[in-house]
Amino acid sequence: MSRSRQAALLARHLSETAGARVELAFDSGAWWMVSWADGPTVEGMHELVDAALAGPRYAEMRDRKIDYVRSPSDRAWAARAIASRRDGTLARAVADGAAKSSDTHELYALLRHIATLVQTTAYPERADVPEDEPDIQELLAAGTRLHPRTGRSTRSEHDMARALFVAERAPAGYSPPRLTVVPVPEKR
Repeated sequence: MSRSRQAALLARHLSETAGARVELAFDSGAWWMVSWADGPTVEGMHELVDAALAGPRYAEMRDRKIDYVRSPSDRAWAARAIASRRDGTLARAVADGAAKSSDTHELYALLRHIATLVQTTAYPERADVPEDEPDIQELLAAGTRLHPRTGRSTRSEHDMARALFVAERAPAGYSPPRLTVVPVPEKR
């Protein structure tokens, strides 16, 4: 069986095993790339690949070098942000991150904290508890803008972070504050 065919079968096996879409693509020379968005961490995917390659089914792939790339999604970012907000680690991480360096704005500490959670959490797109789902959807909506000229919608982690930042700074007594983006004046 050709190496390309084995790679396709391995990708299908990994998708089934991980419960998430996994792609395996030829890069160059002996290099192949495993990529996925939601699913195990990079270490977890290494374990799945190693287990699959240990058996006889994918023998042609054993001598290949494999890179692992888990691409973060907007959904993963929002789910990790809401989970961190709910469990109380968001505010503490932002304060700690900004305190470590006097030139780090709290907004960037928030972005860094959520990016770390996305990379270190298995299945980051999934809500930790069902009650998080409405807030995840609200945060995704808060991070979505319509381009004034093209009418296309875009979503950005920075807009979601600003919405979270504003919500976290809201006066006490709101339960929970609406997640809305503070408009930034357009440059002309």
